[in-house]
Amino acid sequence: MEILSKLGFKKVGEWKKQENNLFFEVGDFKKENKIVYAFVVNSYVKFIASTDDVLEFALNCYVSPKDFEAEEVQVKELILKTLDNSPVDIYALKNTKFFGFKTRYEKQDIIKFIKEFNAEWNEENVVDRMKKIVQKDRVAVKKDQEEKAKIEEIIEEKPELKEVIKVEKPKKEYQSYIFILGKSYMDRGFFNLKTAYSDCVGDDKEEITIVVGEKENIQGRISRTANSSGTPRIIGNKPLKLWFAKNSEVNGEIKITFINRKRIKLEAISK
Repeated sequence: MEILSKLGFKKVGEWKKQENNLFFEVGDFKKENKIVYAFVVNSYVKFIASTDDVLEFALNCYVSPKDFEAEEVQVKELILKTLDNSPVDIYALKNTKFFGFKTRYEKQDIIKFIKEFNAEWNEENVVDRMKKIVQKDRVAVKKDQEEKAKIEEIIEEKPELKEVIKVEKPKKEYQSYIFILGKSYMDRGFFNLKTAYSDCVGDDKEEITIVVGEKENIQGRISRTANSSGTPRIIGNKPLKLWFAKNSEVNGEIKITFINRKRIKLEAISK
């Protein structure tokens, strides 16, 4: 909490629940806008975000999240679960400039905070089974290198086979990564992108084609306002929900490949 205090945060309230209904009690900043807020459990920052709306409105998004607010739905579930054993405090900071000193935090600053505090409730800090995934990538690369080396070795020993052996033209490499299919994604047919890949898709409200098979596409849209952290969200609605259910499961691994800013490809790695 010392770091939060040094940044200017102070405790303004806490989360409560009654018969599995979530509500909050907040004093300072309740009716003020341009706020950075954090949810803290046993002195650990679990979630951090900013809002240009009044704090009360932002917090109500977790009390009664809409269907398309996957992150808010997930955070609400985590708050309710945590309240069974520990209090969840609300800290806040007025996000403005004061006497020439910079206390205005932009989206990139919030993302930095998320990583520094290891705020595990933020989508940006969910660990995508990194060790397992990195190992898969390494094995795939190693296998590809070994196959190429074998072909080169054969051609070197028997040059006359050069015309017989078909050496495939290297495929164009696209950016990709693997994410974990959370329950909210599965139930609602959405998923959020990592901030590092934000520029790989188009602008807010633009349509995007989601390739999910050889001849199967889903027409979705991009939202750059749905997440308080500013991460892009890809919305595929019922068609994507059905594809998730058919091809994967909760906590299953999904590979996303960025073909261009208006076209992406999804592949289920495991089920």
